[in-house]
Amino acid sequence: MRIKLLSLALLTTSFAYAQSWNLTGNTGIDSSTNFIGTTDAKDFVIKTNSIERIRINPSGNIGIGIAPSPNRALNFFGNTEFVTDVTSRDSYHFFNNAQNINGGMDLMWLKYDKYQSNDIGILTLSTPLSSGDWAKPVFSVRNSGKVFIGIAWDNYALSGCSDCNSYRLFVRDGIKAEKVKVDIASANGWADYVFKKHYKLNTLDEVEKYITENGHLPNIPSAEEVVKNGINLGEMDAKLLEKIEELTLYSIGQNKQLKSQQEQIERLQQENKTLKSQSEKIEKLEQQVLQLLKNKDL
Repeated sequence: MRIKLLSLALLTTSFAYAQSWNLTGNTGIDSSTNFIGTTDAKDFVIKTNSIERIRINPSGNIGIGIAPSPNRALNFFGNTEFVTDVTSRDSYHFFNNAQNINGGMDLMWLKYDKYQSNDIGILTLSTPLSSGDWAKPVFSVRNSGKVFIGIAWDNYALSGCSDCNSYRLFVRDGIKAEKVKVDIASANGWADYVFKKHYKLNTLDEVEKYITENGHLPNIPSAEEVVKNGINLGEMDAKLLEKIEELTLYSIGQNKQLKSQQEQIERLQQENKTLKSQSEKIEKLEQQVLQLLKNKDL
């Protein structure tokens, strides 16, 4: 009987020590001896409803809804949402304190593993546009590689823009930049062809007639066309340069004409000077003749 009582006391004592970690809260914790986890090189697993939810491997990498990644400290699977109500500091930080990061690496990489045929976003930033409004997209990177800034929240397809599908970046309300470089696809796209010998330069009379009939310069879109279709900066710069170079040719032609006219004026002035001198000589001769005739009569 004494042996049974002693065994029961030892069992009760062991059970009491085994239950010393209280599920309703603990005090006086010594993290070197009081912890939840493993003491060997085995994964630590948390389950609910007998289904694994979280796994921590011996390296400390965590997998939530998926096995831990050997290359990442934290691995998620499933729809994830982060919410904060912080007002005195930035809500979320993503930092990399390493130096000499390998080329081609990213601080953040967002991707679809499967091809997506629909127009869907990779990254969209949203905010209410007015007090009481719901958060509407103001910046969106699409799976097609296009970037939209300031578009209407329900117009990702840009249905109101007839040719926007040809471009990667769309910005509503304009862009302000300190420097813009526009690449020209080939030398033929620039306007130096105006200086080629075979270029047909319209006469100023032809240009005047075209302006009278059309209300704009030849090879320049009208105001209505610009409003409807916009302009291509590279093409428009080339067209404007074309007009500048044509004006240069007109100026060169006019300069040649002025020089020719000036030479003619100088020749006429010289001829006029000669005629004046001859006229003076003739006048003197006439006076001499008259004087001789007068003397003869006497």
